[in-house]
Amino acid sequence: MSKPTPPRPLPDEGEKAVEKVLRINQRWIVHGRLKDHAAAYLDHLRETNPYRLWRACGLALHMVRRKKIIRDPKPLFYAGLFAYATRSEIETYLEEHPVTRSIVLLLHGDTSGRDVLDGSARGLVEGISSEILEERNWRKLT
Repeated sequence: MSKPTPPRPLPDEGEKAVEKVLRINQRWIVHGRLKDHAAAYLDHLRETNPYRLWRACGLALHMVRRKKIIRDPKPLFYAGLFAYATRSEIETYLEEHPVTRSIVLLLHGDTSGRDVLDGSARGLVEGISSEILEERNWRKLT
């Protein structure tokens, strides 16, 4: 029986994006254990799918660089970071984080995460998920 092929290393540009995301994640003060879950998700992607890791980090960084005025860039950052998460990964890494979980579920067309949010959080979730969908669709075209 053959061994699975180990993931290829990222190019320098990808490694720089991952390093920057790791620094931001460690520096920010966030609710609950989001920092720990994000770090575990990044480790998981590095082991299983470096290409998706690079895409997720690139999107997270892009979302916080956007010129839109927002008081707190953290929802944009974490939504971008988890935007390519599978359903299984959502359950593993976002169970304790209702806003980010709700955004990422909406990216899958699932509205169930909004049920636990109040009105203002629902508006935030819908706005961010729309922005991410637009960005992901645009990136597919380029």
